[in-house]
Amino acid sequence: MDYDVVVVGSGAAGLSAALAAAHGGARVIVLEKSRWLGGTTAMSGAGTWVPANHHMMAAGIEDSPEETLRYIRGVAPPGWSDSEDELWQVLAEQSAPMLRFLEDETPLRFELVNHPDPYADLPGGRPFGRMVSTTPLSKFLLGRWWNRVRRSVKTQLFTYRELVDGVLKNPVRGALGMAPTLLWRLLTARVGAGNALVIGLVRGCLDKGCRIELEAPVHRLVMDGDAVAGVEATVGGKRQTIPAARGVVLATGGFDWNRDLMAKYFPGIDLTGAPDTNTGDGQVMAAEVGAELAHMDQALISPATFTTYEGRRHAQPLLETYAPHVILVNREARRFVSEGSPALGVALDERGPDGRHLHLPAWRIFDARYARAMTLSMHFGSKEKGFIRKADTIEALAGQIGLDPAVLRATVDRFNGWSKEGVDRDFHRGETYWERFYTKDRALGTVEQGPFHAAPFLYVSLGTKGGPRTDRYCRVLRPDRSVIGGLYCAGIAMASPIGTKSVGAGTTIGPCLTFGYVAGREIARRNV
Repeated sequence: MDYDVVVVGSGAAGLSAALAAAHGGARVIVLEKSRWLGGTTAMSGAGTWVPANHHMMAAGIEDSPEETLRYIRGVAPPGWSDSEDELWQVLAEQSAPMLRFLEDETPLRFELVNHPDPYADLPGGRPFGRMVSTTPLSKFLLGRWWNRVRRSVKTQLFTYRELVDGVLKNPVRGALGMAPTLLWRLLTARVGAGNALVIGLVRGCLDKGCRIELEAPVHRLVMDGDAVAGVEATVGGKRQTIPAARGVVLATGGFDWNRDLMAKYFPGIDLTGAPDTNTGDGQVMAAEVGAELAHMDQALISPATFTTYEGRRHAQPLLETYAPHVILVNREARRFVSEGSPALGVALDERGPDGRHLHLPAWRIFDARYARAMTLSMHFGSKEKGFIRKADTIEALAGQIGLDPAVLRATVDRFNGWSKEGVDRDFHRGETYWERFYTKDRALGTVEQGPFHAAPFLYVSLGTKGGPRTDRYCRVLRPDRSVIGGLYCAGIAMASPIGTKSVGAGTTIGPCLTFGYVAGREIARRNV
């Protein structure tokens, strides 16, 4: 148990860090708290935002680190550049080399996904090319661990590209059209999405000589003076100290299941999409040795419905409000955002000076046409009695959900008027490239054909994004900006420079892989 590098966590960031460190000649051990490999990454669709990647270049699509940085700076919340610009530069410069490294050193292969930047209309934005998706891989690549990759709340038979290009738009037709392919994948244990990403990363790590231990929780960081020199962990049922000659990489994910931290930073959260092993271990251990924690109020707040996972109610990501004949209203029965906006999570999480939410609880209000068309949404909603309410009039519907009937009636009438006029003068629904990608010219459809329905628009985190602040080399910093020697952090365990307002679908997985790659390379080079 004598290693150069200890990596804590086996998601995208941890495995990317382990792979890069081992490639640099370090002896690496990965400690995973769960009995499953992959963490939140394995549960994801694994859409990955990689600007200026070699696949888009091969397709003749122009991009550059300079254009990427211009885009990120233009999208970011006011004031973030003061603390995050250094990390944005890392993302702009290192994302593309990371992707090529993964394809060179693992079985992973990526393909372009027809998906725009959320703010493609802004300077530096791109309508196509920055989103990539893993192609399928067989579980059998992992040998004895073939069945130890964490399962998801959704099928992992499809790639992210296949989901975006057709399966989610028409589930039945999409699945039937791929029937022979899906049968072959079942016979060969091939999977896509997050499971494929984890399989490829794990195989690459094993081929580089990394040791991976499951059911190996880390309890604390071991210090040598003011530097981190290892961890205390339980491995094989035995509590022991594991020295790390070059240091430790924390890649433990978010704190979605840490009751105290969630009550402080995300009061009233309805559901999480993260596994219950995401209890903020990295954040807590880093703070114990003097790290500054930042962006603890940031998360991937995402449209979602609910399902059951490991015996509990769990988030199922699902974009539900971009279609016509539905509006989103707050607790005052008023619209507060374009229903197709990529910043729905930001709007939902908006808070006043006192820290209290401005809009929660929020509701979807829709008519019979939406109910007939949105089969997935209705399928999940019908699993819980009373989740979807129905009434013959808007006023009666308002009474069922505790909203002012007159205000809801006025809100619906106002939206219907904009829909008939063809321009949403309140929130400009359907006018951006992102929204037109989903709705084309059908964003504005009236809510006027009964019966009318209402369903809670759940307040969901798919992964918190706060943690120890790091420098451009992923070294963990103290409040005075001094470096804690031997301690690195990557992924959503770190203070993410891409907060709740995402610059792209896939800007959770993409930065996780990139900062893991950066951390692994830097820790392998560390002089000790």
